[in-house]
Amino acid sequence: MTSDQQPVIASRGATRTVATTLSYLVLAIATVVVLAPFLLTVITTFRPNHDYITSRSIWPQEWTLDNYTSVFVEIPMGQMIFNGLFIAVLATAGNLLSSVLAAFALAKLRFPGRGGLFGLTVFTLLIPGAVTLIPLYTIIRALGLVDSPWALILPMWTGSAFAVFFLRQHMMGVPNELYEAAVLDGCSTPGVIFRVFLPLVRGPLGILAILNFLASWNDLLGPLIYLNSPEKMTPTVGLTYFQGQYTTNFPVILAGALVIVIPTTVMFLIFNRQLRQGMLVSGLK
Repeated sequence: MTSDQQPVIASRGATRTVATTLSYLVLAIATVVVLAPFLLTVITTFRPNHDYITSRSIWPQEWTLDNYTSVFVEIPMGQMIFNGLFIAVLATAGNLLSSVLAAFALAKLRFPGRGGLFGLTVFTLLIPGAVTLIPLYTIIRALGLVDSPWALILPMWTGSAFAVFFLRQHMMGVPNELYEAAVLDGCSTPGVIFRVFLPLVRGPLGILAILNFLASWNDLLGPLIYLNSPEKMTPTVGLTYFQGQYTTNFPVILAGALVIVIPTTVMFLIFNRQLRQGMLVSGLK
């Protein structure tokens, strides 16, 4: 290394150090911006409502756990959480099963009208959900499922157009030779789906599982339309019980919001690895 090259290398090293420092500084600021509302929410759940209304300070003048107690005492939140989990788990499982079967048929099976059927499936993504509310309610009422959790579960078992499209695109990337080899070995069509293709799309399935679970767990409109009994409601509806006509107990609502976030956090941790793998595979495709 010559003496002329040493200042250039040193300058590049200094520039790289400055860039790294600025990157960490930007990330630190972004972390504070993202976490600040969550930390403020957590702090607010430990302050009485009168302190929240009268005090201008972010820090509570008085600490209490009454807000968390009120969440489970004033409404049947425990039963509501069970109802929400029951609906979300069954709806997600049925949705994924139907979507996997439909995606496999559209990706690997040969039958007349396959292209048109796939196009029609994708076209349904353009239909707003509000358009189907009245027809779907008419069907649910005709089946006698109003005020039953199955009114929220069974419609999800028909599959999802987005899930079918998402899974089909991944299955299209699986070589046809793999499917043909499994058939030649005597594997039935269900065996090919669940023993060959299903392990290959675990990443996309993890993503869809999280999205479907969140959509069902956070659904507010569906329970308000189909459910009538308070003991059959879901936790998202339960939080609205603390909103009065003239006053709203925000600390209790925030405490309940933190409680019902726990299942979604656990769901994310369970499928975290599949989520990262699915995003990586999707990026490579």
